[in-house]
Amino acid sequence: VWRGRDESQNFSQRFDAQLVREEKRAEVEEEVRVQVDELMRQELKNLKIAVDRVKEKKKKKGKKSSKKKKKKGKKSSKKKKRREKDQTADRTIESLYEELVIEGFLIKPMNVKLSEYIGEYSYLGTTLRQAEIEPMPSLSDVRQLIALYGILPLGEHTVF
Repeated sequence: VWRGRDESQNFSQRFDAQLVREEKRAEVEEEVRVQVDELMRQELKNLKIAVDRVKEKKKKKGKKSSKKKKKKGKKSSKKKKRREKDQTADRTIESLYEELVIEGFLIKPMNVKLSEYIGEYSYLGTTLRQAEIEPMPSLSDVRQLIALYGILPLGEHTVF
């Protein structure tokens, strides 16, 4: 592994992130493979059970006429349930929107200026980054990113 590498510039003897990734990737792939295999076995088992049920229903259909009448009643009730799935088919978007407003699911947002979003700069962030720990963004960082990526692109003539 190290034979073909030039380590003349690596005085601090830091680890090679690519090597660690390759090793960990192999471990993770093996763990995921085991989990996927187990899920696939369970799914195959469920499919076999479903196919067996369908076969049993087909066998039962040919036996007695009294059972057929009962099944017909059940089938019609299932069809009614399927028809009732879309309860908003006859309504317009405006009426649905109005109902959401009345029920309180949609509310009008308050007018807030970006300058009202007050937050302090994270002074500890630089120290954490030096220790290779990614700090949580501060409120000041969030405000800056909203202005940079959310508001400034709206003022451009060409939208990317």
